[in-house]
Formats: sequence, structure tokens, C-alpha cells
Amino acid sequence: MRLQESSILVEDIIRDTIAVMEKQGYCKGHMKKHRYIYRAIALFSRKQFDGKYSFEVGETYMRSITQRKPPLSVEHFRTHMNAVERLNHVLEGGQSWYPPLRMMVAYADSSFRKELSDYEEYLRNSGKTESDLRSRMHLVARFLRFAAEHDVESFQDLTPQCIYAAFQAATDKGGFRKAVCSFFQYAFRHGLTQEDFSIIVPSVARHTPVPSVYSPEEVESILAAAAKSRMVGKRNFAIILIVARLGLRSCDVANLKFENIHSERETIELTQVKTKEPLILPLLPEIRDALADYIENERPHCDNDRIFLNSIHPKEAPLHPHTIYTIVERIIQISSVEAKGRRRGPHALRASLATALLNEGNDYPVIQEVLGHRAPDAARAYVKVDVEHLRAYALPVPQPSAGFARRLGMVVGT
Repeated sequence: MRLQESSILVEDIIRDTIAVMEKQGYCKGHMKKHRYIYRAIALFSRKQFDGKYSFEVGETYMRSITQRKPPLSVEHFRTHMNAVERLNHVLEGGQSWYPPLRMMVAYADSSFRKELSDYEEYLRNSGKTESDLRSRMHLVARFLRFAAEHDVESFQDLTPQCIYAAFQAATDKGGFRKAVCSFFQYAFRHGLTQEDFSIIVPSVARHTPVPSVYSPEEVESILAAAAKSRMVGKRNFAIILIVARLGLRSCDVANLKFENIHSERETIELTQVKTKEPLILPLLPEIRDALADYIENERPHCDNDRIFLNSIHPKEAPLHPHTIYTIVERIIQISSVEAKGRRRGPHALRASLATALLNEGNDYPVIQEVLGHRAPDAARAYVKVDVEHLRAYALPVPQPSAGFARRLGMVVGT
């Protein structure tokens, strides 16, 4: 094939790129991912480009992985793209791929310039980092400009209604509350305001994501697709069966050893990687049969005590927890189940098991025991998916007390 003039041996460019990444202090996990990708690129180059690397090689490699079936996840594709971009950068003679620093943006201007400047000096003297300081100052400056544009000529003219309106107009409401509350506390302590307006800045509910959940029928469809698919293999079928039926975390599946399987007691007994707590689960007949099928007919013969091993080089190495995620994600992709924005990893199946147990009438201690949760209330996160049952427990919002009502500008009855 034709190569661009700027080409080099693929082993040399990979070695130089790895050296730059190590110099810049990338973590071991990140380096491991890139080394894996670079081995694939080196093999691709030797097969199609005589072991050379150029921009054309990188582009051709990226086109080849877009044709994989099933397709790579967005995260994996982005990692491949980053790896190729780093090779190209080193090929051009670059030693750093960090983006250039952006120009510092000026604060929003208003008639409160002096107060804003004094507050910036106060924050700087309090030991705030430059990035934190500028983030806070931008939010406070925008609030003060909003107030000035709404006929607030001094801090004595501030009203709760103006603060609420500014909050509603803010795009980053969490940042607004943090920065403006701190500013009002400063303003009250330094005599700029007669009252501490920080107590009436609206709060922002912290977002806690609702777990992605698949119905029992969808879980069965996923398992059926895995059982029928030729591309899944015995190992991957056993993995998704364990995840779906027992709700094990990726790290625990990857760490599963022969000593954890007790056929005589029909249990799986392990110490959880995340919580260090012991966990005993039933060795269901279908899981026992799937494990036996994989171990006898597909697993490489070696002395490794881990059950699940790589299917590619090095074959005797145990699976990484992230590989478990990829396996489950791809099986869900090839099934007939429409994800519809839901997560497609092991945790989604773990949440699905917890929700199914909850809908069957099991209480939280039972679900906590099945999932191996250490915190007593950990299983309560899964009740959020049952919105209709929650509506019956909604509480009315209490009326503000007299002191708070006064600050809100409300008329308090006698």
C-alpha cells in the first residue's frame, strides 16, 4: 500500500509515544489500555503496511474498527481515537498534546466594580486556588450585573425577589447558590448589607441518578439472545448469567475463583472486592451448568485460580472488571431489547435484580443480603424506580416561619 512520506517503523513511534505518556504521568490503567490498542495497531500495520506507521495508517486503522461487529462502545472508540491522535502528534515531532491555555475571560461589568474587586482580593487572601477564585468571581459578577440591570443601585436596594429572579436566570444554579451564598455571608460580615441574604438563596436538590432497570421479561430476552448467539461463547454466557441472576459486581465476577464454588453445598462464597464483606449466594443449577460447560469445553488449560480468563493473548490472564462491563454491554446490544437511553452494563442488571426483588414484596434487609450491601440503606436507592408507589407518600410543603417569611418579603398574619 502507498505510504505518506512522513512514515516510521510502527514499533518506534509506539515506543516514543509510550515514553511521552509515562513522562507526563499517566496512570497505570490508562497506560495499559493504550498498550493494548498499540499492539493491535502494530499487528494491523505489519499485515497491511509492512510494519510502517503514517497518518494514512492511523486513518485506515480507525476505518477498520468502525466496521467491527458488534460495534465498539463510544468510550472504547474514543480511546482508540485518542491513541491514534497521540501517535500522529509524536510523528509530527510534538511532545505534549495538552490543549493550549484559554485566554482569561473578563468578569461581567456593572456599577459594583469596587465591591467586586474587594471581594476578589478577599478570596485570594483566603487561599482559594486561581481556578476556584475565578469560577466564584464570574458567578458573583453576573449576579451583580443582573441586579444592576434591575434597578439595584446599592446593596441596600436588594430584595428577595431580585435574588430569586437572578437564581431563575442562572444556568448553573448549583454554582450560583455556592458562590452567591458565600458572597452574601461576606457582605453581611463586612457591613455591605444589613441582613444575611445567604439564608434565602434558593437551594438546589442534589441529583442522584435513578438506576437503569430492565424488566424481568427484558432480562430473559437478553439471556435468550446470549444463549443463541454464536459470537457470545460459553464464557460470556456464564458471566451474564451470574450477573443477571445473582447481581454480582464486575470486580467480583472478574475475581471469582474455583475455591469460591462449593458444589457440595450448592453455594458461591466469596469476599467482595468493594466492601471486603463476605457474601454467600446460591449456586443455581443453570449457573452451575454454564460454568461447567465453559470450564470443560472452552477455558484454556492452565494453573490460574481465576475462573474467567482472556480469550485472546495472553490467554491465561484473568479478565479485567472493565472487560466484564464490555461483555455485558455487547450482549445487551445484540439482544432484541431496546435500551432507550438506559445503561447497558452489569450494574443495570444488578439494579434490575434488586427492583424485581422489591416488586415481589421482599423487604430491604433481604435485598441488602442478596446484593451484599454493607450500608443498611444502600438498597433503598432502587425504590426510586417505583415512582407510582412513591406518590402516595408525598408530603405538603410547610409554610415558612415568621422570621423567614419576613426575609421573603411576605406579610405575616397576626
